[in-house]
Amino acid sequence: MKTEQLRNSLPEEHRLKDQVAGGTPYMFILIFFTSEMLQKIVEESNLYVLQTNIQKPLNQCVLELRKFISVFLIKMSRQENRDEWIRQKLMESDSENEFLLESSENEDHLSVRSCGSDTEQNISSEYDSEDDVPISSLRSQNQILLEEEELDAQVRDSFYTGKDGSKWFKNPPSRQVRTRSENIIRQTPGVSAEARLAQSELECWSLFCPENMISIILTHTNLQIRERNASRENLPHFMIELEMSELKAFIGLLYIAGFYRSGRQNTADLWASDGTGVEIFRLTMSRQRFHFIQSCLRFDDKSTREERKLLDNLAPIREIFELFVENCKKSYVLGEYVTIDEMLLAFRGRCKFRQYIPTKPAKYGIKVLAMVDAQNFYIFNLEIYAGKQPEGPFSVNNKPFDVVNRLVLPISKTGRNVTFDNWFTSYELVSHLLNEHKLTSVGTVRKNKRVLPNKFLKTSDRDADVYSSKFGFQKDITLVSYIPKKKKVVLLISSLHHDADIDETTGERKKPEINTFYNSTKGGVDVVDELSATYDVSRNSKKWPLTVFYAILNMAGINANIVFKCNTNSTQKRRNFIKTLGRMMVAEHMSARKEIPQLSSQLRKRMREFGGESAQETPVRVPGVRKRCQVCPYARHRKTSNVCEDCHKYICPEHTVSFCQECAAITDNNIE
Repeated sequence: MKTEQLRNSLPEEHRLKDQVAGGTPYMFILIFFTSEMLQKIVEESNLYVLQTNIQKPLNQCVLELRKFISVFLIKMSRQENRDEWIRQKLMESDSENEFLLESSENEDHLSVRSCGSDTEQNISSEYDSEDDVPISSLRSQNQILLEEEELDAQVRDSFYTGKDGSKWFKNPPSRQVRTRSENIIRQTPGVSAEARLAQSELECWSLFCPENMISIILTHTNLQIRERNASRENLPHFMIELEMSELKAFIGLLYIAGFYRSGRQNTADLWASDGTGVEIFRLTMSRQRFHFIQSCLRFDDKSTREERKLLDNLAPIREIFELFVENCKKSYVLGEYVTIDEMLLAFRGRCKFRQYIPTKPAKYGIKVLAMVDAQNFYIFNLEIYAGKQPEGPFSVNNKPFDVVNRLVLPISKTGRNVTFDNWFTSYELVSHLLNEHKLTSVGTVRKNKRVLPNKFLKTSDRDADVYSSKFGFQKDITLVSYIPKKKKVVLLISSLHHDADIDETTGERKKPEINTFYNSTKGGVDVVDELSATYDVSRNSKKWPLTVFYAILNMAGINANIVFKCNTNSTQKRRNFIKTLGRMMVAEHMSARKEIPQLSSQLRKRMREFGGESAQETPVRVPGVRKRCQVCPYARHRKTSNVCEDCHKYICPEHTVSFCQECAAITDNNIE
């Protein structure tokens, strides 16, 4: 009988009193606790259980809650009747206080009547044992147990159970909740305030590789040059110490080599003078000088390196790398979606933490963990995998959970979303990012995770339903199993999505929105790998610090291009940005080099043309010195001391025109 029918079956004036006093505890619940109220209590209880991460939730149903309250009321009734019987026996044995006893009995009788009915009083007098229960109450309990057994299957079917006992509900949580504070960015994504003043390509690049960073490289490189030249008396011209402009020119040539996609090409082809080479290399420095600088590049103090290596495997490059990463963090504000993944810097030399990753194009190299903006591919945070570090300040745990935890520290509690692949993904990590860092996350899941229900892994019962999906829900986390083809399943977990929506744009494939979102944000680091490989500045080397340095230059070029486009609203292609950056970096050194008199006149002429100056060299007339006529053919070999007053060329008498003073004055006036 429904609640309303029970209420209407009694007189209006005694309805509530009689139902409370004479009815069973089950009727009491129906009167004071409606089905809507009980359902609300169940939902809130389940949410609390999930929020507190209890491994085995209560999963109460309405009938279970009613049973619990009924048993509680019956026990309370038994306790109340037993206390009354004990009180009566004690009061009957006291012959000296009969008057008080009668008064007490009346008072107790009235107090019981105010809470119960005659039926309850008869029960307490006839059934003094604790196990004696009224038949009506037993009938109500039996009905509850039968109904509970009938609904047990329905309760079990309302959720999936993981191998570790975790529960995943089949139905999504109610959408009538307060708006979640997810992906609400309180800072405007884009270039930071201190980086907005950079307008040129070189200024944008200098944000990531500033003068202080280049000065460190210059200082330690010159120390290496001095050490190599200590035993030499007569130094060749290409073995002298570096200057800041020349070091920048060396880096500029690396970018230009990347622009021509000749990073690993033989330098003899780049410096060729038969028309097949690239002229800017010969104009900037000699091939010998380039190789000498490359072999002497150092990024730390060699005298203290062995001591520092006792605490840090990355000692040779640590200072430069951390400066670069810090500059990346200061110069840009990430958008709402970021990607965490691994990169592999190709290297086959000797290195104690070299990795083998068969899925990467290079297969062997140095692994770098990166956090990248998923929309414009700005590189924000980096960490080099250095193997097992010695005990000390640089000893860290390299498990995926700890790696992600360190990478997201700069964006902790900013409401962003993090996307990663199944090497990183775990239920514990997703929960940790949400609860501790206030970051949502989306990732693929490996099949060996114990949190996964068995039904999410088996496809045999769903072979006919290709493109089908199964969802599992908890309070803040959603799990989905999608079958893209027979005997293949894709597993994803998300703390950003809270429903079972299917992306309609995928047509008959019926991909879940979690899947399409993951596909749109998973490729941030992979795109950075592709951009680096397109105009790669790396050169073959047996020194792993050089490999890391080349990677820094590649990533600095990518970030500088993003900042340049934001600051200038430019639509310039990246290849033109790299080309212009390289030319600007070599210009200062080339301007100083063209003044070296030992270089050929043709080479100096090309340097002036490259710098936008006049191609004609202004000769310096030295009294008493005769030089070849610059008008006559080279084979005639005429020497003269006469110089043209206008162009300052040496000219022989055959090419000289004489004027008197008056005619010369007239000629000058006409020219003016």
